[in-house]
Amino acid sequence: MKSGKNYIILSKKERWGLTIWGWVLIVCFLFLMIFLGIRNLYGILAPNHREDANILVVEGFISDYVLWDAMKEFRNNDYELLITTGTPLEYGELLSPFKNTARIAGMSLLKLGFDSTKLVIVGTDSIRNDRTYNSAIALRLWLKKNKPGIKAINLMTMSVHGARSQRLFQYAFGDTIRVGIISVKNFYYGHRDWYKSSKGFRETLNEAIGYFYIRYFFRPY
Repeated sequence: MKSGKNYIILSKKERWGLTIWGWVLIVCFLFLMIFLGIRNLYGILAPNHREDANILVVEGFISDYVLWDAMKEFRNNDYELLITTGTPLEYGELLSPFKNTARIAGMSLLKLGFDSTKLVIVGTDSIRNDRTYNSAIALRLWLKKNKPGIKAINLMTMSVHGARSQRLFQYAFGDTIRVGIISVKNFYYGHRDWYKSSKGFRETLNEAIGYFYIRYFFRPY
């Protein structure tokens, strides 16, 4: 169709399009990628990589059963110090005499028989946002004052929190101290079937979102 002299306003062109089998192939590929992502997500979020370090750091928010793993890790790898980190309690503060997750974890370790001369409690007292990062900042300041020659630490935390914790601690330490990570297996769900329970599904996806945020949007301060 023409308008006026030679000004073409409509044209007909050939194009390539997917057949029904093409769409089936694409859908199958997408489902495969989703399946592989689900199968491997836990492993991505809960890495294990130890550094050659003589200080073991335990995040204070962990469940009690992780404390047994911390004691075993300390005993079997010749660490000099075990340091607990943490922030003020989000609930139960009115009933607890300790007020801070770092202190709760530390006192629990002592209750289990851990050597008090090898335990250090480093908690932040007023920070409630960016808790993991600010716990790492408090630890960095303590190490700078008390152990200035430290080149590496190993950080122990719970399962899918591992990747996020390691990266935030590394942000806080910069290039001066290497951060190894020990992600203790979750007692309530496994690394292959986390999506089969409400707790596993919620925690794993929540940590995946948190890791994506700190990887691409968080800026150390």
